[in-house]
Amino acid sequence: MRKKKEQSSACADWMNTYSDMVTLLLTFFVLLFSMSSISAQKWKKLANAINERSGTTTTAAAAQKGNKKSNAGAAAAASSKTSSDVNGVNSFDSLYIYFKNYVVKNHLQNEISLYKGNGYTFFFFQSNVFFNGDSAEIKPDGKKILDFMCDAISGIPDQIGEIRFYGHTAKVSATDTTERQAFDRELSDDRAKNVLIYVQSKKIINGKKMSSTGYGEYWPVAKEDGTEASLAKNRRVEIYIAKAGKISDPLQQIYSDISRSSSSATSSVAASGSSAASSEASSKTGTPSSKK
Repeated sequence: MRKKKEQSSACADWMNTYSDMVTLLLTFFVLLFSMSSISAQKWKKLANAINERSGTTTTAAAAQKGNKKSNAGAAAAASSKTSSDVNGVNSFDSLYIYFKNYVVKNHLQNEISLYKGNGYTFFFFQSNVFFNGDSAEIKPDGKKILDFMCDAISGIPDQIGEIRFYGHTAKVSATDTTERQAFDRELSDDRAKNVLIYVQSKKIINGKKMSSTGYGEYWPVAKEDGTEASLAKNRRVEIYIAKAGKISDPLQQIYSDISRSSSSATSSVAASGSSAASSEASSKTGTPSSKK
């Protein structure tokens, strides 16, 4: 009888262990299921269920915080995916994304802005990226940015139609004098020209495709209220890169028109000369000579 009781007790202990294991597995799968789809309500219920056993309570704010973290993680993953989509520039259309990723990676959003248009990419650089105040000498950090841009376009020179460099300054009271206006114009022109010359020195694209213009203070992009914020936005260098075949160079069009006009004038003169020669020959043939 004593042996039977010991066997019965051992059997009961085994069943208790098994039931505990099954309960833990069930709890684990329920936990996994509740986390499979993140929502504020499910998160709140799960947190309440856990905290009730520990004697604490949760709030809706905690649930929202958990949901926001999940969304932020998804956004970061999406951003990372976008960055990894373009590892180099092999076409004109990938130039914008490639440089955009560079700006974000180096936290330059406040200094550099980009715009993608139909057949072109436009860059806005705050002047402090390239230059010190009242200076047209490119800073070392500015050269690094230009080096990256040159590397990006070095593989697609045939896909680029033209590159234009624009220099701008901000309007200040001192520009009311003739001397300051002249300095202002020269400064904006020199800044655009120096950026062009630096890019041209890399020999990645035909110099014929590049041009620079200084506009001084006359093309502001921010309200001229005299604040440093607006002055900083208006002091800038812009780079316009157009796709080959999309936008024609006005100067090239003018030269083509002049060439066609010159060709037409030459043809007209040649035709006139030919007509005169023919008339002269006919006259000589029809008039009898007085000598034989």
